[in-house]
Amino acid sequence: MKKALVTLAAFLLVGCCAFAAGVAADSSVGLPRPIVDNSPCPATACASGACHGFDDVPEPDGVHEMACPEVSCASVECHAWSSLTTRYYRPSDASLNVWVLLPVALVVGLVMLVKKVR
Repeated sequence: MKKALVTLAAFLLVGCCAFAAGVAADSSVGLPRPIVDNSPCPATACASGACHGFDDVPEPDGVHEMACPEVSCASVECHAWSSLTTRYYRPSDASLNVWVLLPVALVVGLVMLVKKVR
């Protein structure tokens, strides 16, 4: 029972620290908010009210278009390869590094903690 409580406390502590670091790094980070009628679409960040499902993807109209994250354009050309080969080296992409490296560090730390408690 002691190991389970220590493990739970470690998970809560690391989770709170990760959330606090996210809040400190970006002011838009916060608790989840409910989706309302005027919430922006998570795929295109527009609030046009049109469904952006697989069947109802809007045609490019110059207003409700998704900008390419690499070159800030709304081109129909794919920039995926350059994203895969050049991304995650900038500070703005650190969140992925946190989501990949933080769980690994947490598991390693918990394994070391459990071995020490034995």
